[in-house]
Amino acid sequence: MKKIVVLGTIGVLLFASGLAFAQDAPVLDAETGIRLIADLAESAVSNLIEKMHVMTATANLRTGDWDQMVDLLAQFEQSDLSYNAWFLQSDGSYYKVATGLASANLSDRAYFSRVMAGETTWGDLVVSRSTGRKSAILTAPIFNGPTVIGALGVTLYLDDFSDYLYRRVQLPDDLAFYAYHVADSIVTVHTDAASLLEPVASVANLPEADATQISEVLGWGFVLGQRP
Repeated sequence: MKKIVVLGTIGVLLFASGLAFAQDAPVLDAETGIRLIADLAESAVSNLIEKMHVMTATANLRTGDWDQMVDLLAQFEQSDLSYNAWFLQSDGSYYKVATGLASANLSDRAYFSRVMAGETTWGDLVVSRSTGRKSAILTAPIFNGPTVIGALGVTLYLDDFSDYLYRRVQLPDDLAFYAYHVADSIVTVHTDAASLLEPVASVANLPEADATQISEVLGWGFVLGQRP
């Protein structure tokens, strides 16, 4: 039976066949391990949302003036997570740090009306119109007084997010994990970028489930098991 060794001093999960790689490290079972993986993903997203709220409260963003906020957003993009930040205007046009005003318009995206009504949104799964990459979208409204003047948007690239999680969880070659969107049953975390946003039932290279965990925060299910 596979055992999971947690090295608390460096925050790394090591999976091994009943072997502990650090003295006095607690050995956990697969069910506990998949909960920790889900917690890692939740923590990354929750921390990002908190940082977004800090950003939207700054005077730079509350001006609604791109020139006043672009340098701050460039600093915000410097992170262990791979994402792009953008300023969404009330007409659906938006600015990106690297390229400025985009040619596309986002007013038809599902999150647009919600964030412009003052709601922070997470988890809309899209293929980016600017990069073509499979992504999860986060948005946070920017208020000037009681009025929403725009939003801070983040495009979290799912292939890089998958890599981010795998870098922090060291697995032997015969183990893998993935995640899927519970409502739509499409893959959201996988080492094969081509499998992302594909229906779970159509992806052939998924591990057999030894343990599963549903994240109510993300609306994702996590699965750990043997590679096919």
